[in-house]
Amino acid sequence: MNSRYGKPLVFLMGASISLLCLYLAFQKLNWAELLHHIRTMKLWALFIGLVLENISNFLLAKRWAILLSPLGEVSYWTAFWSLRISYFFNATLPARLGEPFRIYYINRKSKIPAAKTIGSMGADRFLDFVTLLVLLYVSVIVLEIRGTLPQTKILAIATVLATLIVIVLAKLPKSSKWKNMDRLLKFRTHIFEGMTPLLKWKVLLPTIPISFLGWIVHAAVIVSFSYGLHVPISLFKAFMVIAGVNIAIAIPSTPGYIGTFELGAITMLRYFGIPIEEAASIAILYHMVQLIPTLLIGAYGYYFHFLKLPVRTKEIEIPSSEMVAAEDTESDREKVIYH
Repeated sequence: MNSRYGKPLVFLMGASISLLCLYLAFQKLNWAELLHHIRTMKLWALFIGLVLENISNFLLAKRWAILLSPLGEVSYWTAFWSLRISYFFNATLPARLGEPFRIYYINRKSKIPAAKTIGSMGADRFLDFVTLLVLLYVSVIVLEIRGTLPQTKILAIATVLATLIVIVLAKLPKSSKWKNMDRLLKFRTHIFEGMTPLLKWKVLLPTIPISFLGWIVHAAVIVSFSYGLHVPISLFKAFMVIAGVNIAIAIPSTPGYIGTFELGAITMLRYFGIPIEEAASIAILYHMVQLIPTLLIGAYGYYFHFLKLPVRTKEIEIPSSEMVAAEDTESDREKVIYH
């Protein structure tokens, strides 16, 4: 697709999806009542929500730093700012462009290859997915809505297929006589190396509890807002709302997940009997306590921790494709100077 028209078209498609989701989420809304609920939200609930969301930011940065630690020396604050600035870009640019920046930032601040960082990002997402899935299943059992669970047969088939795919990828050769294939195989090897920290107990023991705690903190924000509006819900229902939001924001939309976020949250809250005005108030405020700090902290981090970095004149060794095929022999490395 021609780049002259490609970017505007992607933005137009995302904006159209966001507008459709906003319409579906707010079509039956009484706006005067919505504004009344937002104005009368208890200040203590907003305060708790903001504090908890920022606690979550520090927790996720700690997990990210632990996942990277077996691959190279990465400080906590390097991990923290790589996350905050990448989330800032996700909230302001289309197509989740913050994710490539996270890889670039870590590569610039450390000696960890980009492909290994991609593998660590995969491990990071895997922990999020598995821990949320566990909390979701516990919630549907506690709430006695097990009819919403997928059939055991479907889960078994999906697990077997996923396992087979991983095994096949792991068993592929590490090199090839064809240049392009060799590059792909080496790239795959680095990605798997980036995910190997998940096989280390010293990594799993802290990162799994942090992952659970991160979701609990997010759920506590929703619970806090529900109490602030006098429509209290349990922590287990809040986990279901979080799952709905994560499914919805997977749909391509405008930066910041505007529309998809609200539709996912409101749909689940309405499912649990929350009136639409209260549900919309919780959804909007929950989105805002995430989005506003992301924009402010991310912009600060981008300006002071990225743009203000001194110009790098240090030589960084990057293996050539021939060297990768020779398993990174030191004598044949190419040197590139980054400015």
